[in-house]
Amino acid sequence: MTLSSLTRFCCSLGLVCLHLLSVRGDSVLFRSNEYSTGALGYGPFQSFFSANYTPAEWNFAVPVNESSSAPSLSTGFIFSAPRGASVLRQGAAIYDQTGSLVWDGSIYGQTLSFSVVTYLGEPHIILWTGTATSAGVGTGYNILLNSKYELVANFTTNLQGETGQTLADFHEAQITSNNTALMTAYPYKSLDLSPIDGPEQGWILDSALQELNISSNDPLFTWIASEHVNITECYNTPGTGGGSVAEAFDYFHINSIEKDDEGNYLISSRHCWTVYYLDGTNGDILWKMGGKNSSFTMGNGTEFSWQHHARWVEKNETYATLTLFDNAGQFGQQQEQMSRGLFLGVDFSNMTVELLQEFLPWNQSISQSQGSVQYQPNGNFLVGLEFGTSGLASYLGQANTVQTVICSGLHNLGLEM
Repeated sequence: MTLSSLTRFCCSLGLVCLHLLSVRGDSVLFRSNEYSTGALGYGPFQSFFSANYTPAEWNFAVPVNESSSAPSLSTGFIFSAPRGASVLRQGAAIYDQTGSLVWDGSIYGQTLSFSVVTYLGEPHIILWTGTATSAGVGTGYNILLNSKYELVANFTTNLQGETGQTLADFHEAQITSNNTALMTAYPYKSLDLSPIDGPEQGWILDSALQELNISSNDPLFTWIASEHVNITECYNTPGTGGGSVAEAFDYFHINSIEKDDEGNYLISSRHCWTVYYLDGTNGDILWKMGGKNSSFTMGNGTEFSWQHHARWVEKNETYATLTLFDNAGQFGQQQEQMSRGLFLGVDFSNMTVELLQEFLPWNQSISQSQGSVQYQPNGNFLVGLEFGTSGLASYLGQANTVQTVICSGLHNLGLEM
């Protein structure tokens, strides 16, 4: 994931418990050609008489399908945190499903990994704030807010790299069922890059997973990609980089983590085109899905590249379903004609992967730097993506019927759900 904004569609029932501040903006647009062509500017915003809020204005490129045959939308609110040069006021915001502002969190500045989590049995907001670098990673802190938007915790990774302390990255911030935090980080490491035609005395931007005790700041589990995955296993190349810390080579690029009930971790490596399943005790790789050395036979339509946001939907000992976003390209590279969301079936007995459903983008293009797929409690899916520099989100029914498409800005450096 490179420099991006973040828009999260959250339909968690727990969010209903949050105290809400509702204010009405001056407009929400529907199928607006002026919006989509930039005639209203690259970062259209709402304004209010009663408050100094300027959240992004929405354009419903496809208004909500309210026909009698259409499946209903999940209940809940929409989490958004656009950023970029054209965004008047960067930061977190919560909307209702009509595009009206519910809460403004721009006081926290540039925000990513913004969602509802359960902490100590209660719904909380988690958000990352910090600096997003030109390398497409972050260095910052995660903030927990309670249902009154009061600060509960401010924490980051407890990780020392060769160049000193490494702070939390923005790609993942989650709370486990044990009330611990899951975070990504990118420590610098010296490494011989000659096997991939890089400098022998090279530097990488390594990928790290860390589970942290929030109260004590003690690391409970730390996994470093270069200790388990050879640099030749991935598809990114150093080019003329990798010769210094300033030009460190991001060979792996971790961009999602999920811990399951067995205590193991599901992670996504964008640059290896692989989803890894890790032993939660020693960090060993139990299996790999996709990429150069897949443990599975990949069925028709199941292969992916430059992907994001791998998430379990259901899982038992013999079979599982998961979702992920197949970018199928990045800046300067394109493996397919368009990106897509994937709903996959995983047969552990036969070690095969099958395509259950794919979600093609409304505007049939490549999302170069981000994206996500979220399975909803009613069986529908939310797909968030970035095309060029525009943020789009689609809500789709089980039969891949488009229920609504929302644009949250043009030059906002993209979108992820």
